[in-house]
Amino acid sequence: MKRALVAIGLLFAIGDGASAQTTPVPGTSSGERAGFLSRMAFFLSVAGMQTEDPRFSLSQRSRADLDLFSYRKGRINFLVDTELVMGSERRAFDLNHANVIFETSSSYRLGPVDLAAVAHHVSRHVVDREFDRVPAWHTVGARAAHVFQTRGSTLDVNLEYGHVVQHTFVDYRWTSQMTVRLEPAPRPGAHVFASGSAGLVGVHRAVVNRGRQTGGRAEGGVQFAAERGVLDLYGAYERRVDGYPTSREPSSWFEFGFRLGAR
Repeated sequence: MKRALVAIGLLFAIGDGASAQTTPVPGTSSGERAGFLSRMAFFLSVAGMQTEDPRFSLSQRSRADLDLFSYRKGRINFLVDTELVMGSERRAFDLNHANVIFETSSSYRLGPVDLAAVAHHVSRHVVDREFDRVPAWHTVGARAAHVFQTRGSTLDVNLEYGHVVQHTFVDYRWTSQMTVRLEPAPRPGAHVFASGSAGLVGVHRAVVNRGRQTGGRAEGGVQFAAERGVLDLYGAYERRVDGYPTSREPSSWFEFGFRLGAR
């Protein structure tokens, strides 16, 4: 547990004032068996967003995280994450944009570390507003992950870097992120969990008044686990790079919500 607290403390110290691009990472590999569809995890979350910006008031998120194939030294993972964001500019529930992430990765275990090649897509769709483009970017990069076993929980640490190979309406050149997740062991009952991410985004130097961007997320709560599913009650703080799709400035908010998951 001491190592877990130290690692989380270091993460927040690095991300101080930034608080990552909040890119999701695949769940911890079960490592139980090789073969097709060796692990599947899904969740749906709804959270209220506390901020003075009327473009952000409610977030609904869903994710599918699949190990398509596992082999003795690694796995091939496919992850889909969609986020719908509502504001209060025009009405009480005013859907104004959606964020979509697709990712494929293939890993190989070297000693205690999993190294993965990652192909990542992000697109950001303005809803019910006039805008003739879809901000998007594609990255190709690498991720290193290591799981520390603690008493009754696991500490999952991920470091990643991605080179932007294609982009639309964004000035990104590369992305990076560190993610730490402290998760309870998969057993029934109520357990505390926490996670945090902090990252940097490099931009094209030719853009005026625009430097390296920082962002991140810190989250914690209580998980109620059953045999086949979980319920999370959580609070979070997030600072997102270019928070609204058409805006080149960060957005920050607090979140309070619930998450239903199947595993």
